[in-house]
Amino acid sequence: MTRNTPRTRNTPPRNTPTRNTPANTKSGFVVKELCFSYAQKTLFENLTVSIKEGEFCSVVGPNGAGKSTFIKLLARLLYPLSGEIEFHGRPLSFYRRKELAQRIAYVPQESYFALDFTVIETVLQGRHPYLKPLERYHSSDYAMARSALDRLQISKLAEKGINNISSGERQLAVIARSIVQEPSVILLDEPLNHLDLSHQQQVLTMLLELNREGVGVVLVAHDLNYAALVSQRMLVFSEGKLVEDGRPEALLRADIVQRHWGVKPLEGRHPESGKPQIFLPIS
Repeated sequence: MTRNTPRTRNTPPRNTPTRNTPANTKSGFVVKELCFSYAQKTLFENLTVSIKEGEFCSVVGPNGAGKSTFIKLLARLLYPLSGEIEFHGRPLSFYRRKELAQRIAYVPQESYFALDFTVIETVLQGRHPYLKPLERYHSSDYAMARSALDRLQISKLAEKGINNISSGERQLAVIARSIVQEPSVILLDEPLNHLDLSHQQQVLTMLLELNREGVGVVLVAHDLNYAALVSQRMLVFSEGKLVEDGRPEALLRADIVQRHWGVKPLEGRHPESGKPQIFLPIS
C-alpha cells in the first residue's frame, strides 16, 4: 500500500519574523483558517479553533479523523499549507526551535532511539533547550530529571538502556522528559498506549497535578471515558473537521457518540466523580 505523504514543507513558511516580539502568555493556541493536506486527502480546510492557556483539553474522534495531525501542527512538527497558528500571541513560525521547546513539550505515540541512552540521559534531554552550545548539565538538571523519574515511579530504571526496557516503561521515560522541559503546555498523542492500569492511573493523576500547577494539557485520546474524567473540554474531530467542541458533560452522550463513531453506547456515571461515562453493548 502506498503511504500518504504530507503535501507540506519540512521547513517553516517563508517569512521574516520579528524575533523580539513579546509573547502574550495568556492566549494559548489560536488556529486561524488552517488548511492541511496529505497527497491523496485534504484533512483540514479552514479550521479555526482556540485553546486557552492552562486548559486541559482532550482531542477525540474516530480513526483517521486528524487528531494526531492536529497536535503535530500545534507542535510545529508539520506545517500548514495555509492559515496560521498563534501561540502566546505570536505566530508559531516566529519562534526559534529552542525557544519553542522551552514552552511546548510533545509526547508521541511511539518513541524510537537510534542510540541506547540510559533512561536518565533520555530524561535529561528535556533540559537541552536551556543549555548553551557545549554546556554541560548542571546538578539542578540532574535533580529535576530524578524528580521526574520519582514522580512516575521509574527511578529504578535510571541507569538502564532506553532500548532495553519495555515499550510502556519507555513511554513513561518520554513523559518524564517532557516534564523537565518545564513547558507551559504538554501535547500528548495517546500517551496511555502500552501502559498497564496502574501506570495509566499514575499518568492521568500526574497530568491533573501538572494542570493544577498551571501547565496546559492537550491530550489525544481514543478512550472517551478517561478523556471525560480528566478534561475540562473535548474537541471532537471527524474526517478532518471539528464537529463538536464543549465540556465532556455535554458531549459524552449516546446520540453524539453514535453520530460520529457509528455505535450507540449505554450511558452512565462514574461512581466516584459522577462524571458521564459510556459502555459498549456487547452480546
